[in-house]
Formats: sequence, structure tokens, C-alpha cells
Amino acid sequence: MGARLSSNFERTVKPLAHSVVNVGSKDGGILNNAHRVHFEGTTMLSSHTIVHNTIVQPDVSKNAEELLERIAEWLSDINYHAIQADNYAKRAEGTGEWALDDPEIRKWLEGVLGVLWGIGIPGAGKTVLTSFIIDHLLQKAKANKRICVAFAFSHYADQFTSDQALGGLLRQVVQDHPGTLPFVKPMYDHHRLRKTRPSQKELLGVLREIFMSDLFDELYCALDGLDEALAETQVDLLDALSSLPLNLLIISRPLPLLKERVPAATFVDIVVRKADIEQVIEEKLRRTKMLRNLLENEGWKERVLEVVWEKSSGMFVVASLQIDMLGRCMHIKDLRSALETLPVGVNAVYEATMERIKGGAGSDLALQALTWLVYARESLKMEDLRHALAVDTTTLRYDLDLLVDAEVILSVCYGLLSFEPETKFVRLVHYTAREYLQTYFSRTGTDAQATMACTCVARLRDCGFENYPGASFRRYHQEVIIDHPFLAYAYRNWVAHAHSSKFLPHFIEVFVQRCHRFPWNHNSFYHHDFLNAIQLAAACNFHGLLLRWLGSEPSSASHPHPPNLDVNSTSAEGRTALALAVIHGHLE
Repeated sequence: MGARLSSNFERTVKPLAHSVVNVGSKDGGILNNAHRVHFEGTTMLSSHTIVHNTIVQPDVSKNAEELLERIAEWLSDINYHAIQADNYAKRAEGTGEWALDDPEIRKWLEGVLGVLWGIGIPGAGKTVLTSFIIDHLLQKAKANKRICVAFAFSHYADQFTSDQALGGLLRQVVQDHPGTLPFVKPMYDHHRLRKTRPSQKELLGVLREIFMSDLFDELYCALDGLDEALAETQVDLLDALSSLPLNLLIISRPLPLLKERVPAATFVDIVVRKADIEQVIEEKLRRTKMLRNLLENEGWKERVLEVVWEKSSGMFVVASLQIDMLGRCMHIKDLRSALETLPVGVNAVYEATMERIKGGAGSDLALQALTWLVYARESLKMEDLRHALAVDTTTLRYDLDLLVDAEVILSVCYGLLSFEPETKFVRLVHYTAREYLQTYFSRTGTDAQATMACTCVARLRDCGFENYPGASFRRYHQEVIIDHPFLAYAYRNWVAHAHSSKFLPHFIEVFVQRCHRFPWNHNSFYHHDFLNAIQLAAACNFHGLLLRWLGSEPSSASHPHPPNLDVNSTSAEGRTALALAVIHGHLE
């Protein structure tokens, strides 16, 4: 791209000798490959910046890198690069390569198709396939900085909004192409001063400006798991992304009601190839020594591959769990019997796996871990899960002596959990496992939400949240909560779990009754307050608790009232219980 300056501009260039040279419009070529070029009124960046249609290679400065990092973190806390790395790491070598030869996918990769929508059944390996296509594009973009690749993954455990997803996409673009920072910085400056967040319209507008600039020759965006997003988010994301000037790839389960929102889309079926299933089995066999040795007997490897292919119904997750079951076989007779009784279909495989769990060592630990992964309100990191399981379910006391190694947790769950090393998240092996386990646990009659609420409160109580002594909770959040596993999750979600319980657990009632100075977050850690028992009960909308305290029911040993109960008492920010209830929309 040629350098071009308008005729009435002069610019100052400082060569290595620190001399000053005036450059006019006819001398724009002198800027080629120049370093330490300063444009008055222009922010120095660590990559290309467009200034008056001229691309400049600015100085690499620490301040610029810090600014880039601050803006990226402000845009979104979703790190899609880390999620991509975890998803791609699950790929068995050689799988998914057929996609590069598929006529429709190849056309999309060449930029011929604007919107390509891949449809597949559950367990067809859609997410891993998406990560393979993304990796292919990223390798292409490494060699050509005028190719922009952005991507997003939706997961049932992280129900983001459309503006959060767009913020995550914009974060990627800025991190991968720092020259786009001038498009984002005005929005950042505006909201940072006001401590507000950009709207979906603003984020989409900035993305459109970037994509319509002359920075890029090719633009790709991939969105996996659209079906796992909230219904409203599905519609908003489809409308937003399909309006941008880029090549859009959508991967999901069938969503027939949404097809009309993208009339120009080309649809392609994502179907499992037998060769891919065989590659996954081969990968599992390399880590299953006893079964691998058995399959060295003539003809048995081919027989196992054929049976698993037939009984897995084309689902990777089923094939993987079936190989785990066969891995216990000690001799050919065992193997023959196991193949004959191998469960068929996803629910039958999950049922058989749960029977293995209940009959194995550590079954209680496994059931607790699975309960957390089914009902958690956000994704849990492995350290969060370990510390949640360190709360004694009988005494409801947090006990470091109960900490269990991550490998033990994964082992006792017999393949139903997976650990993602980049993000540190622990997840159920597939969302079909969550669907099955929700039904499974509902049959047990236990109140999982009550147990989880009490576990959260036990963690809060261990850290002295009833009577927080400090002056600044924001500083406490930055210095303490983040460094204590599971504490942040417990603080954000204990009220929601309590409301999802069949009845408010007595343990939580006692905790609230004992609160004198609970640090309360008003939707943002920039704004906090300190509440006593009646104020906290009102803010949490524990209506039944307030009725007991303020009604005719006298205080008792089993249901004591808070000391100095005063409905007109005010919080540190001067709010009464009634005011707190109104602020949070509790109007009963």
C-alpha cells in the first residue's frame, strides 16, 4: 500500500541520528520501514496504525502495550483464544481434515460464501471441528496480517449476552491487530470516565468501522455452539454478525426457527466420518495399555473398531466412554463379553457409567463433583471445584484437610469430567451428559441447590463475611477474594442457589441473622455497601425470613431474631432495608 499525505500536511521524522526532517506529501515514501515516527496528536502503538490513509510502523513502547492490555481486559473477560486452545487440544490427530475438502466449506474458506451454517447432531464433534477450521485460518493469518480471524464459543455453563460476545470478539481483534486500537480508544475513554459499559450497538459500530476500513483484505468470523446460548442471545448474535462485512461460519445443532433470520446462509451437514471415530479410538488406545495389549491378538482390533462404530451411533463422546469401559478387560474372554453387552446410545452409556461410579471407590466424591458441574451457575475452575468439595457436607465447615487432588476427582468420575489446561476449567464431557444427569439427580430427591447454597455460605463464613472489618471491599476483592479458590464463586452465587432451594436452609438463616457488616455488591465492585442482618435479608429478598423477624413469631433458640432488630436502621451507604429491597426490585 502506497503512503499518501495530503498536500497541506508536513510531518516530522526523527531518524536514528535524531535529526529532524520535514516531510511533505511528495516525500511520503520516506516513511517506508521507518521507526520512531511521531504524528502530532496520534497515539503511538506497537503495531500498524492508520493515520490519514498512511500505514505507519510506530515504536514499540511499554506504555502502548499496557494501554492495549487494559483496553482488551476492559472490553471483555472472555478469553476466546484460551478456549480455542483447549478445544483444539481435544482433537485426535488426523480428524476433521475432510472439512478442508468439503465443497461448501472450501468455498467459504475461499471467501465465496458469505454465511455458512454447519448443522450437526449432538456429539458429532462440532466444537472440535470448528476449532480445527479456526486453527487453519489462524495459520493462514500468521503469514498475512491483512487477514483477520475472530471466533466465539458458546457453552451452556456460561450464558453470556450478545454484547459480552461482541466484546470478546472485539478484544480478539485488538489483541491480534493492535493497529485497530484507535477505533476502540474513544469508546474506552468515554465509558471509563463514566464507569459505564458500551452497548451492543456501540460495539457493533466499532467492529463495523474496523471491518470496513482498508486494514484487511480477508475477514472471517466463526461462532460455535449457537444452540447453547440463551434464546435472546441467539437472535441478537445472528442479527449482529450477519450484518457485518465478513465471512461468517455458524456451527450448531438444528435451529429451524432461526434459519429465516439469515436467508443468505448456505447450510452444510456436519456428519461424523468413520475414519474420525477410528482415529479417536486409536488415540484412546494409546493411553489404555491393558486394552491395547489385548488388541494385539489377531483380528481383535478391527472387531473392536467395528463394534464401537456401530454402537456409538456416530457420537464421539459415546465412543470414548465405550473404550473406557472396555479398558477394564483383562483377557479376551472379558473383552468378548464386554463387546456383546456394550451399551448402545448416549443415555445407555451414561447409565452404565453411573453404575460404574456408584460401585467404585470415591463414589460420594464423584457424585458431589458431578452435582456441582450440573447445577453450577457459571463455569468452575478445577481449583474452585476442589475447594467446594473441601466443605464437609455434614458439619458445613470448610476444611483444608479435605482437599482432593484434581487427578483423583477426574478418575472417580470415569470420564464424565474433562479438565481444560488453558482456561483451567473443569467441565462435563458433553452437554448431553448434563441433560442426562439433571434427570438422574432429580430422581434422587435430594435438594442439590440447598447443599450448594450452604457450601457457598460455609466458604463465606470461613473468611469472616458476617462482620467484614475493612474500609474498602473493592481492595479486599482484588487482594483476597481472587486469591482464595471458590470464594469469588460463593460470593456471587450463594443467594441464587438459596433461592433455587426448595426451602431456605436453616444454616443460611443463621448466617444472615449473625451478619453485622456484610459486604454487599450493588451489581459492580465499584459500588459496595455494608449491611446488617435485616438489610441483607431485604437485599437478598428472603421474604419468609423477614416475615418471621417482623411478624408475630417470637425469637427462639432454633429461629433467633437478629440482635437490635430495627427496620429503620441504615447501611454504611445510608440505605434502609426498604430502600435496598426497592433498589433490587423486590416489591413484595
